Amino acid sequence: MSRPGLIIVLLIAFILLPSVRLGPHLEIVLEAQAVTTSFTLYAAYSGWNFSKPSGANPTITVTQGDTVSFNLIGEDSLPHLFLLDFDGNGVTTDCLGSGPDKCSGNIPAMGTGSVAPFTVTANPGPYFYYCLYHSPYAMVGKIMVQSPPDFTITASPTAIGPLNTRVAGTSTITVAPINGFSGTVALAASPSSGLNASISPTSISSGSGQATLSVNSTTVGSYSVTVTGTGSSGTHSVIVTVTVATPDFKIALSSSTLTVAPGSSGSIIVTLTSLNGFSGTVSLTSTLSPIGPQVTFSPASVAVSSSSPTSSTLSVSAASSGVYSTPVSQGNYNLNVTGTSGSLVHSATLALTVGSSSGIGPLPSTALIGGVIAAAIAVVAGIVYVLRRRPKTNA
Repeated sequence: MSRPGLIIVLLIAFILLPSVRLGPHLEIVLEAQAVTTSFTLYAAYSGWNFSKPSGANPTITVTQGDTVSFNLIGEDSLPHLFLLDFDGNGVTTDCLGSGPDKCSGNIPAMGTGSVAPFTVTANPGPYFYYCLYHSPYAMVGKIMVQSPPDFTITASPTAIGPLNTRVAGTSTITVAPINGFSGTVALAASPSSGLNASISPTSISSGSGQATLSVNSTTVGSYSVTVTGTGSSGTHSVIVTVTVATPDFKIALSSSTLTVAPGSSGSIIVTLTSLNGFSGTVSLTSTLSPIGPQVTFSPASVAVSSSSPTSSTLSVSAASSGVYSTPVSQGNYNLNVTGTSGSLVHSATLALTVGSSSGIGPLPSTALIGGVIAAAIAVVAGIVYVLRRRPKTNA
C-alpha cells in the first residue's frame, strides 16, 4: 500500500475508533448504549492520578448494569493494591468468590495491575475506591453508581369525576426520562368493566412527552383504568380512578329568613348549580303555609348550565290584595321553594315573617280599637252625668 493510502486508512480508523478519552489518563470505552466502560488510574502515594490533569482521586460515575474494568499503572517506587469497596468494610477478602467488592491484587512498584470486567450490581449511591496499602490517607476516591436510563409515567388528575353519563372525562399522561433515557414508550389503556377508555397518542418518542387519556361510561358507578408505558428499560404504569354519576342540580337560597313589613315587599336570590355535568331547564314553584303574601319568581323557568351557577329572584309582596283589598295578616309563614326538571326535584325552605322588624308586636285589630274607644266614651259620659247630678250650693 502506498504511503498516502496508509495515511487515509489510519485517519478513517481514528475517526471510527469507539472510544472517548477524558483527559490523558482516564479512558472510557463506549459500546452500544454505553454498557461497557474501562477506566485507567495511576497509582501514587500522593493519590490516584495525582500528577495527571484529571486531578487526584477523580470521582468515577457508572450505571447499574454496566460492565466495568480497570487498568492500573504504578507511578512511584511503592507497591499498591486497588480495592473497589461496595460493602463499606474495607476488607480485601470480599474480593474473593462472590463477594461484592472488586480488587486488583498487588500492583508492583512502577508496574501494572487490573480489575477484570464485572457487571455493576450495587444499588445506586456513593461508594469508594482505595489503595489498601496506603489508606485512609491520600489514596481514596469516590465512585457513584447511578440508576440505569429509565422513565416515569404519571397522570394528572389521578381521579376523574364525578362525570355524568353523557360526557367524557380526561387526564393528562406524562412520560419523563431518568438518567438520559431517550427511547420510545408505547402507551396502552386498560379500563375496568363498564368503562370506555382511549389514549392519544399511543406512543411517546425521545423518552419525554404527554398523551391524553379519555374515559366515559353510560352506567353510573366507580371505575379505574390502568395506563401502561412500555420502553426498552421496562414497563411502568399509573392507575386513574373514574366516578360516573347521574346528572343533577342543587337549589340554594341567599338567606334562610326574610322579614317583610305590612304593605311592602322583599326579595332573596335562588341559586341553581349543576351537579355531575347537568344542563337543562329548571322550573321554580312555591308553596306557602298558611296562605298569605304573594310569591313570584323572575324568571320562573331557569336554564341551568354545567359551566356556572344560575340565579332567579324570589319576591314576596305583603300588600293588600283581592277585590276588597284584603290586608295580609301579620305573622310567621313557611315558604317552600321547589325546583323541578323532569324527574329531578329539589327544595329549599324560607322562614317568612310579615310584620315590623323592630320587634314590636302586631298592631291591634280594628275591633279591639273600636272597643277601646267605646269604653273611653262610656267613662267620659259617666263623669259628665255625675257632675250634672251633684247638688248646687248657695254662695
